[in-house]
Amino acid sequence: MSARVPLKEIALNCKGCGKNISIPIYVDDLKTQVGGLWQVSYLHDDHVITLLLDKNLSLRQHRSSTIARSSREEASARTSAVTTAQAVSTTAAAASPLPRPEARASVTVLLKTFGNNLEYVMKPVMTGKTVIVVGDLALMEIAIATLKLFVHKKELRISWFTETFVDPRDYDVIGIAQGLRDYYESEVILDIDNKKVSNGEECDYCRKVLKGLEKMNETKAVEELQKRIKNVYRSLLWMHQI
Repeated sequence: MSARVPLKEIALNCKGCGKNISIPIYVDDLKTQVGGLWQVSYLHDDHVITLLLDKNLSLRQHRSSTIARSSREEASARTSAVTTAQAVSTTAAAASPLPRPEARASVTVLLKTFGNNLEYVMKPVMTGKTVIVVGDLALMEIAIATLKLFVHKKELRISWFTETFVDPRDYDVIGIAQGLRDYYESEVILDIDNKKVSNGEECDYCRKVLKGLEKMNETKAVEELQKRIKNVYRSLLWMHQI
């Protein structure tokens, strides 16, 4: 397969680190509009650059948001999500909900962002209830990939991103545009931008599973979480404890 060619490359000075960089814009980046402008999120080191482009793909505004001050390994985990997304062919027909490429999970990023509130999301994922993810698109992919680690030998039904209503009975995890939030009043919502979880329940057992992972590097945290989740599913009592 030939290499993908960007529609355009945007040269700018990153407000997060002060470096002059060039950001490629691909067809599948153009999926969210704000006030008539295309909004594109780009993962750069330990921060996310948000671009607003007009219909001619000219840069109107951009901002930078630091997501975590973390190790080089964790920053690499976030960057790989964007690299993976850019490797996907653009020849597939557009559909809603939009299928997303596989992003790399980052347990440490989610724990640093949501802390103990992550247990509120872990419980519904494990028990088959729908979780809605909303917020920054680059982090949305990482968050959804991380939620997949909360189950063992089960394939979650995922809508990586949609701008139109999707029935929550059809999916386990749904990534949505901000304008759809009011349609999911009763579902558990993982709000990335506001760093909170709505409609979740406390879960002491889930808290024990997550305990201490934030102190590990990314590779060790993922391995340890997967081991703990596997032990949970092996236990005949796990459903009662959750």
